[in-house]
Amino acid sequence: MQYIGKDIVTRGSLLHLNRDIAWKELRSRAKQGIRKARKAGIRVEESRDLSQMEKLWYDPETLTRELSEEQTLYLAYLEGELVGGIIITPVTPNTLFYHYGGTNEKGRAIEANAYLFWHVVEQFHDSPFEYLDVGVSYRSELQHFFQKYCTQPYPILFNPPPENVRPRIELTPFSLTDDNVLDEPVVAINTRLSEFFEADFTFMPSWPFALQSALRALNLESGQTVGVWASVGEESYFEEMKRLFGAQFKFEMRNPDADAYLVAHRWGIACPEVEILALEEKPMIEDCRDSLEINKQEFQSGSYGNFAVYDFARWFPMQFGAALVGNYFPDQEVWDRFHCLDVGKRNAVREALQLHWPNRGQYAVTRQNNAKRFSELFGQLGFQTLRTHDQKDAPVFLIHGNEQYNVEAIHKRLANFDIRSEFDPKDNLIALPCHCRLKSSFVDYIFGAVRGMINPCHTYVREDPTLEKE
Repeated sequence: MQYIGKDIVTRGSLLHLNRDIAWKELRSRAKQGIRKARKAGIRVEESRDLSQMEKLWYDPETLTRELSEEQTLYLAYLEGELVGGIIITPVTPNTLFYHYGGTNEKGRAIEANAYLFWHVVEQFHDSPFEYLDVGVSYRSELQHFFQKYCTQPYPILFNPPPENVRPRIELTPFSLTDDNVLDEPVVAINTRLSEFFEADFTFMPSWPFALQSALRALNLESGQTVGVWASVGEESYFEEMKRLFGAQFKFEMRNPDADAYLVAHRWGIACPEVEILALEEKPMIEDCRDSLEINKQEFQSGSYGNFAVYDFARWFPMQFGAALVGNYFPDQEVWDRFHCLDVGKRNAVREALQLHWPNRGQYAVTRQNNAKRFSELFGQLGFQTLRTHDQKDAPVFLIHGNEQYNVEAIHKRLANFDIRSEFDPKDNLIALPCHCRLKSSFVDYIFGAVRGMINPCHTYVREDPTLEKE
């Protein structure tokens, strides 16, 4: 049985390509190597001759067969003799990757590899590239070599842990340890919520049934249409509405002539059209699933439509629970008209909210700290992030994909690690978990899983030495 490891988060090494920053941050041992090679009279030139690199690479059979247009090969010489080489490959818009490198005995004696790294810094100073990814290894001696040239570490994870010990990270913060909340102090949660929403409301079992109830509350007849607007990820949201409710209602994207409007402040981004649409004499629902904590001084989400829908499970460590805001519907009407009365679940939602509602500020700080860490990590890679309306709080973190790594590929990669996400191919956006129970180590785990797919060597598996070769 072949052992497959590389399934715990470790630290990779970035070398800054601004020479002033790099020289300031480099370890003294790395600087000594650069000076040693320079003093010996090393000379470096760019080349396309892979036959020279074959003389230096430890296993010519595993060396790339040809250089791509984007790759660069540098060869190092001492007194006219080849002593080292390095191939670098762009992997993101701002990051180069140390793809192949080698030195012979004479090159190792003068530390040619140190000077080759520094030569890359010199060549790409003031370029669009900010970092050279020197590398990462689960072999201690090679990892020590990489870390010697590290000016900025990053978390990385190549393979999912075994399924029986793999963490399951949802987009919502609930876990089984959150199931017992009966002995906590009681707050007047109905009053608190009425004051917060500034409107009457009805508890609902979950977000889909709250949204379905809102649609039914508009008294739409068969064949009538619902125009759909979403702030971001509109196409995938539209498809989700058709999947959930298409048998009951007819949905059309951005149709101003529709009989009713559904406006989603999706993924914490306020939908800019909501104010204009509210001026129309059409019934309107606001989907505020991800906008519970949008700054009300700047934007009164949920105040424009006839109804607004909120998802408590998206924001609090709760298994279920939502609110239909805009009216209080008695139990008999919820039973007869909306077909989702669940008194036991409603009681459990109220009990959970009594515990969690007073902790909203603390939970917000955790989400904001997680978002800050995500911003730092994805910023290192040059990924474009999308901030929320007030740039403060949302239950998800949004990044754009790029040419090499689209959001569907990232979504599938994360699913292999039991990390849930939502994505929209048209907007090239992916929503990552960023909730109040997400510890900083799991932020690194999520980023590490994405970072692993960017390392061109992440699919390599060492051959089992006990098996005979054919």
